[in-house]
Amino acid sequence: MDTRLFFALFACAASLQAQPIHEPQPDGRRLTLGTDSLEVFIVRQGQQQRTGTILDRLDTVRVNGELRFRRVYLRVDLVLGNGVDTLVDRFPDVAPRSVQSWSDDGGTEAIAWRGARVTGAVEQPNKPRRSIDTTLASSVYSNASFDLILRASPLTDGYEIAAPVYSGRRGAQNRTAKVTATEVVPGFGETWRVDANVGEFAVTYWIAKSSRRLVRQVTRSTTGTELLFTAKKGS
Repeated sequence: MDTRLFFALFACAASLQAQPIHEPQPDGRRLTLGTDSLEVFIVRQGQQQRTGTILDRLDTVRVNGELRFRRVYLRVDLVLGNGVDTLVDRFPDVAPRSVQSWSDDGGTEAIAWRGARVTGAVEQPNKPRRSIDTTLASSVYSNASFDLILRASPLTDGYEIAAPVYSGRRGAQNRTAKVTATEVVPGFGETWRVDANVGEFAVTYWIAKSSRRLVRQVTRSTTGTELLFTAKKGS
């Protein structure tokens, strides 16, 4: 092999391995609006058992002249419990505006962003109602919209992101994710495989390259049990 070619290839490989960790740069114009239907399975020792469904609807609304995403995430599931989240973020940069969340085992969360100020309340079973009134940096996103941020990001092989997020139930946290491969998911074509750390869980997302739909997700617990979401074809 020509020496110059060898060093050029070596430099290219090194640059790919040393890609920087990016701050979030979501652009909602990459996303496809509409409703996705997903099936939920619990996986123990390689055995799958279907436990429920998720309906995930993404559209836009205009509020006081501002165009916003409105996402309604409905769960009917034996493991996750039943619940519905209504998430509102600014279009197209996914800056948070509000979260309205209810679940039969997790109580309610209602918070709103007004610039850097976040106000609202959380009510959880067997706990006193907790009011929220705090100030956050403008770079903080809604924890509930983390997967939407990933799907709207400029994904490429090796792309890595670190995002500060906030939720009323869990407070301020950091999320990291990295595109680790391109994989073909039958029925959906090429996807980016994105491995992420989400609190105490390791999560893998498969994001369709053509539509930016979330077509598969695996959440792994420390006990080895997995939760698998799979998109229904044609949904």
